Amino acid sequence: MDPVKSPQKRAVIVASGPSAHGFVPPDDVAVIAVNGAIEWLSRADYFFTLDPSPENRRRLTCQRAGVAYCAAGPVGPAFGVRRFQRIARRGQEPQERYSPAWWLWRWSAVEGLSKNARQIHTGNSAYGALGLAYHLGFTDVALMGVDGTEDARIEGGRPGNLSHLPLLFASALPQIRVVSCGKLTGIPQMHFEDWLDE
Repeated sequence: MDPVKSPQKRAVIVASGPSAHGFVPPDDVAVIAVNGAIEWLSRADYFFTLDPSPENRRRLTCQRAGVAYCAAGPVGPAFGVRRFQRIARRGQEPQERYSPAWWLWRWSAVEGLSKNARQIHTGNSAYGALGLAYHLGFTDVALMGVDGTEDARIEGGRPGNLSHLPLLFASALPQIRVVSCGKLTGIPQMHFEDWLDE
């Protein structure tokens, strides 16, 4: 299944932050699963990663039926994966070490969404999934389980420092409507049911 421009305008990006615990996606909204969320979600339309970890490489080679698999960066060989160039950039190091701006620099994150349909800006796989949503033509995106905290993931393990995520997602607001249905700050907050009812 090759992802092409979607006729739908709305999608939900689901990551593994604790706010997504128990989330069951409705049938009439496109779902983009990020990294380990593909393990526990009842359904997904797309999978996205820009993390070349052994777990994600396994997910790319052991695919679920009916899911379009997409990746950016050096994720290794996998059949049927739509690949994007991962764009990373690092300017001058901010003076305040360990601030959100410093972590943005440390992870070589690129603010804004790439207008080049073959490229995804880096910074975090959930943010990369927003770039995928943009390329697919979605204009209204809800985030579930994109919390920006260091709390344990639903499938286990803990993320690294994600304090830069509010800066990243806010930088995309001029290009796409995105709301947080979890704990992420820096962008509008909304209950998922309210977003669905709009």
